[in-house]
Amino acid sequence: MTVQDHPGLTLMDYQVEDDFVQDARPAIGVVVALWSPNLSQHAAQTMHDLTMTTVQTVRDTGGRPVVIDSSDTATQARGTAWQDEVDAIVYLGGADVHPGFYSEVDLAEQQKGIDQNADQFCLHSLQRAITEDAPVLGICRGSQLLNVAMGGSIIQHIDGHRAELADGNTGFIDETVELGPNSKIADILGRTNVEVRASHHQTIDDVGKGLEVTARAHDGTIEGVEHRDKTWVVGLQWHPEEANANAEDRAKIFGAVVAQAAKVR
Repeated sequence: MTVQDHPGLTLMDYQVEDDFVQDARPAIGVVVALWSPNLSQHAAQTMHDLTMTTVQTVRDTGGRPVVIDSSDTATQARGTAWQDEVDAIVYLGGADVHPGFYSEVDLAEQQKGIDQNADQFCLHSLQRAITEDAPVLGICRGSQLLNVAMGGSIIQHIDGHRAELADGNTGFIDETVELGPNSKIADILGRTNVEVRASHHQTIDDVGKGLEVTARAHDGTIEGVEHRDKTWVVGLQWHPEEANANAEDRAKIFGAVVAQAAKVR
């Protein structure tokens, strides 16, 4: 199956004309890999839907979404130059992070479904964002990348945090997450016990430098981290941008990103 067979794999599928109007709205970079090796039709459709919900929620909460394709070689060649043009960054979910970035595995070793060039692009971007104290939201893979960028590691497989579908694909489950009472995410959502939509088989292991755990699942799995020394850096293992997630919570989370971006604009 070629990339052309997949839905929504060009930037223009996610952008509208008004997104390119530079006005008073804060610009929110939305980083997502629109391609990865062995990308299935199901995974591509899921990625498409999550990204579409993200950019629309950014618009609805007063931001101007700018989609950045981390798998695009021309974008990778620009390095982090695009970050000069945005006020905050959201890193979305996707493929696993190559274990060579946080373990003894050789980075040259090919891993099924993994694009280490996209990983490297995101890690460099996150390190610049953290250094510059830019507002950052990492979702699922984005939260894992945040942890790796800060020197942390990832548990490469856990069970019970995604649906295993009959056709070999994976889906979302409802999950209860406990939030730290003094965390940014608890303050945003107004409570410390939340029902979320989850679909992951990896999660944070050793926590990266400067990060602290702010959310856990029923089995103790790390579901959220925040940077203790930076103004607004939040990682969430769950998917507020999934269609069946709590819409009010989604608006609060992305609204908080847009509000923080407006402060630094």
